[in-house]
Amino acid sequence: MTTMATSTIVGALACQRNSFLKTFQTKVVSCKEYEPIKTSRDKQNKNKTSSKTEEGSREALYALELQDTILFPEGGGQPSDKGVLATVSEKIPVHMVLRQELTAVHVTPQPVEVGSEVTLEVDWKRRLDIMQQHTGQHLISAIFDTYDLETLSWSMGDMINYIELPRKVEQSVINEVSEKVNNMIFENLPIKVTTPDKLGREIDTSHIPDDYDLSKGIVRVVQIGDIDSNPCCGTHLSATGQIQAVAFLHQTNVRGGNSRLHFICGSRVSRQLTAYHLILKDILGMQLSCQIEEVSSKVADLSKNYKKCQARESALLKELAFIEASRVFSNFKDKGVKIASVYRPDSSPEYLTNVQKELTTLINANKDAGVNVSTDQTVVYLNGEHRAGTGGMVKITGPLAEKIQQELKKHLKNMKGGGKGSSFQGKITQYEKGEVETVLRYLESLTL
Repeated sequence: MTTMATSTIVGALACQRNSFLKTFQTKVVSCKEYEPIKTSRDKQNKNKTSSKTEEGSREALYALELQDTILFPEGGGQPSDKGVLATVSEKIPVHMVLRQELTAVHVTPQPVEVGSEVTLEVDWKRRLDIMQQHTGQHLISAIFDTYDLETLSWSMGDMINYIELPRKVEQSVINEVSEKVNNMIFENLPIKVTTPDKLGREIDTSHIPDDYDLSKGIVRVVQIGDIDSNPCCGTHLSATGQIQAVAFLHQTNVRGGNSRLHFICGSRVSRQLTAYHLILKDILGMQLSCQIEEVSSKVADLSKNYKKCQARESALLKELAFIEASRVFSNFKDKGVKIASVYRPDSSPEYLTNVQKELTTLINANKDAGVNVSTDQTVVYLNGEHRAGTGGMVKITGPLAEKIQQELKKHLKNMKGGGKGSSFQGKITQYEKGEVETVLRYLESLTL
């Protein structure tokens, strides 16, 4: 398709000059079929048939270049805006906006004639939320800088964001930062966008993408009062008061001792608080039967009782394991049985492990009994069931291990494992219907 006048470069877009514009009139400069940027993984994909099938089934999309735009292209850790492009006759959704070097590309489900005058409408609720998170992150990082905690990276989530810091942060420091950040929100400090020249000092541009031509583009510096100045291409609020609030949540440890501190800003704070309250209310009414003030002690009691139950269950399993091991040992010693099997429906390995340990203890304590599960007798340990859908494990010790595991493979479709000589250990990822019963009948036939 034909093209006309050039578009405004990314860095000087209408949305960057005034992030509070909700509608905007402009013209279509270029329109062509949209071709997704191929990743290295796509380029390495040698399955051409699959690629052609995917291309054939993919919805046709179009890449529109406009004279100017209020829809921000993805960048700086900020997702792209969404909105509507209205022509004289219809409204067309803008799925996403991408930056290709210095150009903003609008992806739509249908083409628009070059030269057409169109009106853009930004999804304002989404834009405001994004600005609250992004500006909030700038303010948070500025305060952590004063603690010699540089923000290494950050990510904006659908609900919860995080900044990555070089180490785990003490809760006392987080509390201090939270108080300082929210105080600065209350002070309603001015936020403005400037350039390094107007700022009067050099700015670190090392984080600007390599494909953004600094010689032709514009470096934008977001300045929060007198406390922070950082290059950023994103859309921002005009005062800290518009952030409304910041709440820190939890930390997670990541590579190299770094820590991700999760946070939310703006309207997300009240929404998350409401969500947490409803969850807590449901738990209180349906499960804990207590008041909010009693939750901590109630949960502590439940945890204590749960640990007691676990200890009691473990002790009972050991008792059962001893009884089962004694039965197997007695059959080997007194009845001359050469093969024994131990089965339990639940897939936890604890019981089978205990039986094997108890049997080993009995054998070692009665070495003159003629029981040796390496050279004379064979034991098959099996657990799990089809109904639970969790699979199970199988362990075989003894001279018939090789023969039995070969037979089990015929009956257990999803059994994998290995071993040599008198030992085999495997895992059944999932039992097919009837497999457990078939295997148990086979094992029973061996003991007759």
